[in-house]
Amino acid sequence: MSADRNEPSRPAQVQGAAAVTKGLRLLQVIPELGEAASARAIQQRLEMPRPTVYRLLNTLEQEGFIERNPLGGEYVLGREILRLARQSMTQGSLQARFRPTLQAIGKATGETVHLGVPYGCHMTFIDKVESTDMVRMASYVGMPIPMHSTSVGKAYLAALGDAECEQYLEKLRLESITERTLTSLDALRDELAITRERGYAIDDEENEQGIICFGRAIRAADGTLAGGISMSVPRYRLHDDVRQKVIDALFRLIE
Repeated sequence: MSADRNEPSRPAQVQGAAAVTKGLRLLQVIPELGEAASARAIQQRLEMPRPTVYRLLNTLEQEGFIERNPLGGEYVLGREILRLARQSMTQGSLQARFRPTLQAIGKATGETVHLGVPYGCHMTFIDKVESTDMVRMASYVGMPIPMHSTSVGKAYLAALGDAECEQYLEKLRLESITERTLTSLDALRDELAITRERGYAIDDEENEQGIICFGRAIRAADGTLAGGISMSVPRYRLHDDVRQKVIDALFRLIE
């Protein structure tokens, strides 16, 4: 990031350190402002030149440190911050709260289980229990995944109130990831209605060929909607008895 025209010339090393300091201060300001973290509000709080703030916002967004909330357009901390911070999560975090649930589902089914939360217009895995089988889903903690093509994303969307769900749908980019991905709003709305009725979501090879996923929404200790848990099964071993075992585990082990 270059210095502003109105700033005096300084050695590159000093300019670089100053840019890092500004970027870190911007990251601190976003959670301080909360739902009011618009670009204008951030610039006013930092008392920096507008071009500087916009360059910082663009750079941090490109690197995944910040994202825009689809419900209001304000900035929120991004998936890269989550990845860096996940090992220091407190005992009261979702990860700590639902780790035993993920382990219990994994033990009951032998399949890969994920815990995902919304970040901007996608979900992010914040915990994972691996399948005991050698063939398993390629994924990692901190991985961003679309909402419209995954069971954890669709489970979360379906559990939102109507108004909040529509706000998300208006912002989502319904990209085709496989030939089975739902890419129209009407089709996605129909799928979310079915999800609400049956109580769980299905990703039928919509995000990864050969992988079927089942997901249910989860709530934090205070009852607020927090994210979802999904289970991934390779299609070749998803026989009727396995499917029923997976669904039973989701309902029995997720509160």
